[in-house]
Parts: sequence; structure tokens; C-alpha cells
Amino acid sequence: MANNSYIKAVLVRAALEFAPPLIRETLLEDATFRKTYGIKADGLLSFADFGVSVRRSVLFSAVRSVFLGKPEVKVPDTRGRKWKVKRISGEGSHTKFSLTRGKQQLILPNLCALSPDQAIRLCSFDEAAFDVNLPKSAQTHWRDVLAERALEDEEIATYRDEFRETPVYKARSIHSQIIDGKSSIADLVPTSLRYFERLVGAYDGSVTIGDYATGCWRRFSHELSAWKPYEGFLFSLLLSSHSFLSAEINVDRLSTEELMRAFDFLEKQGDRISQLGAIEIGLRVLSSRPEIEPNLIRLIELLRDDDATGLTSGFKLLSALFTLVDGELSSNRLLAGKPPFYRRLASLAQAALIQRQLMNSGININRFCEWALSQRGGEFFLQSLTDMRTEPRWYPLLSAATQVREDFLGRIMIAAKKHEQNIKGGKLFDLALGSAAESVQSHADFLCPYFPGPLEGAQETQNILPAEIAATIKTQLQTKEASPSSFIALVNSALIFSLGMDEAALAADALRLGNYRLAHVEDKQQLLSILNGLATVAAVTRCAALADDLRILVRRYRRDAQYMLSIPEAIGVCLVAAASRACLNDWREFVGDWLTELAFGDLEGDESEILYWYLQRLCHIVPELWVPCGRADAALMAYNASR
Repeated sequence: MANNSYIKAVLVRAALEFAPPLIRETLLEDATFRKTYGIKADGLLSFADFGVSVRRSVLFSAVRSVFLGKPEVKVPDTRGRKWKVKRISGEGSHTKFSLTRGKQQLILPNLCALSPDQAIRLCSFDEAAFDVNLPKSAQTHWRDVLAERALEDEEIATYRDEFRETPVYKARSIHSQIIDGKSSIADLVPTSLRYFERLVGAYDGSVTIGDYATGCWRRFSHELSAWKPYEGFLFSLLLSSHSFLSAEINVDRLSTEELMRAFDFLEKQGDRISQLGAIEIGLRVLSSRPEIEPNLIRLIELLRDDDATGLTSGFKLLSALFTLVDGELSSNRLLAGKPPFYRRLASLAQAALIQRQLMNSGININRFCEWALSQRGGEFFLQSLTDMRTEPRWYPLLSAATQVREDFLGRIMIAAKKHEQNIKGGKLFDLALGSAAESVQSHADFLCPYFPGPLEGAQETQNILPAEIAATIKTQLQTKEASPSSFIALVNSALIFSLGMDEAALAADALRLGNYRLAHVEDKQQLLSILNGLATVAAVTRCAALADDLRILVRRYRRDAQYMLSIPEAIGVCLVAAASRACLNDWREFVGDWLTELAFGDLEGDESEILYWYLQRLCHIVPELWVPCGRADAALMAYNASR
């Protein structure tokens, strides 16, 4: 038997030499596989800033020797140069090591997990775990291992990843990278599911953000508060992207002085989401913490006075970061199995974390925003449109900085009204509840503050359609000639009031009676506004008939000499209207048929390349589209190859 095991091990090692690199690396990363076949994995530890690489086994062996009492141990790098490993400071769990050659000195990371002394290992681990708020389950696992033995070489990377995949570590890392000017998308947006579960909590099966707030988030926010009340409060605020979430953040563990210190920090270095959450919480606890009123006033004024179109706007930066993070999560499909609201919650929290590190960093905000949108704007746009199948009441244009600002102002007004009994008058009352020139209300648009936010796409609106608006909609849609003005009341009501199938059916009838052409169109922008508005009506009412008629209307305007719709414009209407189908099979057939029609239609200039990019991205986001889009994919590939 022993001989058979040896032969198997030899054969496996030989096979690995001929295996493709990806397969070989995947197998070698599996500890069970390596143990089964007696394979010892080694690697190089590189210190890029110094151009130095050392064999992992050699370096760790030297560290163990120093722990055992040797003053220093010489190790070679990959170029044959000799370096000294020695203790440079600290004792026990605070021991630090360096790699030294002449005047060059490299400070090594914490390697106390290699110590033969159990007390050193455990003390070092406990301090590091508390510092980054390592989850209890991870603490239990590694503490059990370290109580029994020192870590093996192959375990160190996995062990260190536990600490790196925490919001505390990532915030520090992003800040350091920004200061050094070396940040990239990979640095800003981790590709670890474990990281995002530690940022916003693990998904618990909730259908809406309200369910999630009172379930998983309530427990998670309490754990943050129990960890370090002040720091936990600041991290909790990163998840203030909905009022349901900020309502669960408790400040009972904070003294009034600590709460005021947190407000002061947020005013000077805070991200927009945390600032809004602090305002909502402040209004809630104002009666018991009246000392924070000046802080509240300054935060509200800060958000009120932020011009979302300005070059240095915090709302512009938040919008761009949300687009970047959510687009990247779409690209790597990290949260593909979760509902859209959960992915957007993670995206908004990470965007807030990044924005907090960018504050006072001296970066050119306008240029950074342009870069972020150029990197993942397309992915974000398509992902958000496909999300409408399950969450039809939010679409990507609502992520614009101007609308984000309106949403925030609306939440301030709602919170102030809810806690009106805590606001006794004076400047805060005038600011939050008044209507004078300096009030929040005077700086907000008439309807925009009441549009759904990015976490509310699955929530049915509680606003009943007023009788007078219902009558206006009916009157406008029953005219003999369908024009943009026929649909204004309907499309303006779609995201604010609850519309029924009757209103959607009237719109479909109007399109058919007008022979699928709109009269008196002033310009293309007006046409697009009506088309997208009608698509939204079809989505929120789940009216498949209106979506089908809209497809005919778009088909006609694709060939219109004056207002010919581009491929991106047609696909945008298509995907919004597709949300009229909640069933995945029905949705994919509708989208597949529409994209196939576009692929076999007249394509001018670079439209075939553009359409092919859209098709590839959509099939990446929703793999179920590959079957109904197979003909379109083949046709576009052949056509583009022949050009």
C-alpha cells in the first residue's frame, strides 16, 4: 500500500509538469490535494519596492531559528545575495523582524504565528484580531490552531488573508495607496465574498432592504458597537444608504463627547453616506443629546450647499464611486447569486469607505470621477438595467449625482418630520422643517427627493395615485392623436405613485391608435424621454402588452430619418421594457428576440461592434441569455470578421 501511494505521488507530480498553468496552480493551492500526494508547496516572497525576492521556506526557517534564540540568520535572495534575518525590536508578541543587507533594511510583517511559544502566538493573534474586528468564527478557528501548534509555511498566506479581508484593514490599505498614488480598481474593490460579508453582513435570504435591516443588519450593527463603540459607530455609518439601516444604529454605548467627536470627524473627513446617516441618527436622539445640535446644523448645511454639478462635489464623487464599485462587482460576478439590493448595499458601503479615505487627500475629484465612469460605467449601466427584472422601480439614471443629492435632501426632510418633536425651533427648525431660502426644502426639486433610491427597487410604493392625476392621465391618453404630451402625466407618475394595469393599457391603446408614431415631437431628447418613461411604466406595472407595443415603436424610430435611435438607445429602452416580465424565461426570450432583431437589422458605421459588445456583456451578466442570443452572437461575429 505504501508503495502504491508513492507511485501515485510520483505520477501526480509528473502529470502536474504537463498540466496547463491555471489547472496546476488551482490544484497546488488545495491543501488537501497536496497532503494526499505528499506535495510540499514553496513560493517566493517578493519585496517589490526593493527588488528583492526570497524563498518562503528559507525565510520562515530563519525566523523560527531567531525565535529559538539565534541572534541572526543569513538567507540568500534569488540573485544569490546574502541577507540577515534578525530581531529588531519588541519581545514576545510584539517581536519585529528585519531583512538586512548593508544599509538596506526591510521590515518584515508580523510573523509571531511561527513562534514555538504558544503564549506569543496567541497573544499576537488576539491583539491583531481585535484590531481589525476579525469575526468570531474566524477567531475560533485560528485560535484553536495556534493553541495547538505554530503555523506551517503554507498556512501563513491564508492566515494573513483573514486579516486583509476586513474593512478595517482595507480602509487603511486604500488610504496608504492613495497617499502613495498607486491605487487601482483591484485595490479599491476586493474580489472576496468574505470581505463584503464582513463589510455589510452575510446575506440572510431577505427579500427587501427592510427585512434585511431588521434581521442581519440589526445583529451586525450591534456587534460593531460591542467591538469598539466609537470606531464601530463610524463603520456602521458606512451602511446608512437607507433610512431603515440608519434606524438600527444604536449610540447608547457612546458618551455625548464621543458622539460629538464622531460628528466633528464626519464634518471634516466623512463620506456623504455616513454624514446623512449621522443626521438621521442625530435627529432621532436629539432630545437626549441636545449638545449635538450645532454639529447637526453644520452637517445639514454641508449637504445642502454641495453643488452636485461642481468640480469638487462630494455627491459627484459618491456617484462615480458607486458606479465604479457596482460595475466592478458586475464584471467579476462576485455577488451574482444575491438580489440587486444586497449587491448595491455592498457597492454603496464600499464607495463610502473609499470616499472617506479620499477626503483631504488632494486628488483631483473631477478627474477621478471621469476615470471611474470610463472604467466601469458601461458594466454598471447594463447590470442595473438587467436588475429591473426583479427590482423594477430603480434604474441607472437615478444614480446621477444630482439625483443622489435630491435623495439625500428628501431623507433629511423625512427624518426631520418624523422627529419633529425633538426640534424645538430656532435655526435647526428653520433649516430642516422651514421653507425659507436657507431651508433644505427650498434647495430641493419638487418631485425628485421622492423618487426611489437604489435599495428600493423591489419595494412597492405606498403612494396612492391621486384621483385628479388619474383623471389627467386618462384625459391625455384618450386624445385622437398620440404625441409626447399624451404621456406626460403617466410617465411622471410612474416612480412616485402606484400605477395599475389600467393606466398601462391605456398607454398601449394610444400607441396602437397612433399607428406607432408620435406626433409633434420637438426633438430627439423629448422622444427618448417618452420612450424610456413608457418603458418604466411597462416595468413597474408588469404590463407585457405595453412593452410589446413599445418594441414596435422603437423599431419604427430605428429607421426614422429625423430621429433615428442609436443601438445604445434602443437597447436601453429594450432592457427597461423587458422588466415587464418578472419570470426569467419570459424576460430572456423578450430580450433575446429584441437583440436578435437588432443584429439582423440594418447596422451602420461601428454599430455592429457596439451591439456585439453589449450582447457579450449582457450574456456575461445573465448567462441564461446565451441560448436566445446564439443566432445574434454568431451573426455579429461573422459580420464583424468580414468587415
